[in-house]
Amino acid sequence: MEQQVIILGAGFSGLSLAWRLSSHGIKVSVIESNGTVGGLAGTLRQNRYCMDIGPHSFFTEDTDILDTVLGLFNNNFPSKPRQVKFYYQGKYLDYPLSAYNVLIQMGIRSGIRTALSFLKSKIFPRRHPTIEGQDETVEDWAVRSFGEHLYNSFFKPYTEQFWKLPCSELSSRSIPTHTRMSFFNTLLLLFWKRVGTTDASLIERETLPTYYPDSGFGEIADKLADAVQQNGDRIYLKSRATGIDTLSYNRMRVRFECDGKQKEIEGSHVVSTIPLNRFIKMLSPSAPPDVVASARKLDYRALTALGMVTEKQNILNCGYIYVLDRPYNRITEINQFSPHTSPSGENIVMVEIPCLQDSPAWTATKEELFNICIGSLSEDGFLTPGDVKRLLLVRAPNAYPIYRKDYAPNLKQVLDFINRTEGISTLGRTGEFMYMDVDKCMRRAFDSADQLINSHRLTKNK
Repeated sequence: MEQQVIILGAGFSGLSLAWRLSSHGIKVSVIESNGTVGGLAGTLRQNRYCMDIGPHSFFTEDTDILDTVLGLFNNNFPSKPRQVKFYYQGKYLDYPLSAYNVLIQMGIRSGIRTALSFLKSKIFPRRHPTIEGQDETVEDWAVRSFGEHLYNSFFKPYTEQFWKLPCSELSSRSIPTHTRMSFFNTLLLLFWKRVGTTDASLIERETLPTYYPDSGFGEIADKLADAVQQNGDRIYLKSRATGIDTLSYNRMRVRFECDGKQKEIEGSHVVSTIPLNRFIKMLSPSAPPDVVASARKLDYRALTALGMVTEKQNILNCGYIYVLDRPYNRITEINQFSPHTSPSGENIVMVEIPCLQDSPAWTATKEELFNICIGSLSEDGFLTPGDVKRLLLVRAPNAYPIYRKDYAPNLKQVLDFINRTEGISTLGRTGEFMYMDVDKCMRRAFDSADQLINSHRLTKNK
């Protein structure tokens, strides 16, 4: 019987895996519940307006991944500068956070308080008992690394605004790696731009050349999907997987709904990029009860993004701004990425509203969200109600894996079960419960494809 890999989800991880496998002659079928590809890095296109699900720029130090993406555009894909700011206590700070922000841009008084607080944290460190199965919390990490002043004035309010959970309940894994460095290293960066450490290279990722397609970031996903289909493989859109059956003779079957009909596909391997808690529930035979219980404890933070069409231009003077103490945590000016994302003379300002599923921000209409946000936008001098002529809305229910302080043993139990079960594997940001940039998703997908091929479980069908 013909071998093929069945991939759940047509985000960047699923599409990259599909492209790599199909380019090596392996048959693939991709099942995607949405009507478009790209997943969390896709683009909403509506009446000539293009709005990403959160702002994305492509950048990477991985030459193989860079060559792949540039090749999709026939190497006609010029790089563009990316500017990011953090609006903090009436000041625009450079992002990511550096010692220059802390000691200079925040003001001398704040810099002195931060320095004294940092010294206190080193001389009189907080002592907390280590609890088995629990990570260091954001609170403990930030106080230890930066002192209480910076924790209380910066890390605590922003982290709790973003995650909608207290810092004492969140693993320090919740802080992006490029921020999660010691204060000592940020001081070094104030005087030496390049430091030969892993932390410094992560900061330097922010200065890499960035690329952005004319019609939105999802155009990269569209080209990956086109390449898969040109290789003769199928992507099922508006199709929702409902069950995964392990058959005899190393065969797998995926049941799914498509066009109101029940369908099924058989193959030799299933790779899931969908949320772990949903994937585990679809398996037949069922996963052990303790694995199912652990999967239930792995959940995701949702995202609501509101786009406001306006004729105003050059509103932010940068691509996007992180903000504190607002109904939203980030403001993006889409024309700063590409002027072709709107009709001539128009622009889109997008705000991202972090929320949990079924919270008021998740269920509110776009008009209700606009009324919630416009007061702060007006106060900060970005937009007034009369500047906005149309509203756009996009929601992502599983945008970010939530790293609670006890997530690690639950994740390990689920992934251990998947890794020892023949015929299935997981991949990507939601599938592996791992926050990653797009280039990292693509690298892991390429490596996974090569591993599948080299394991001799797959043979060419084309």
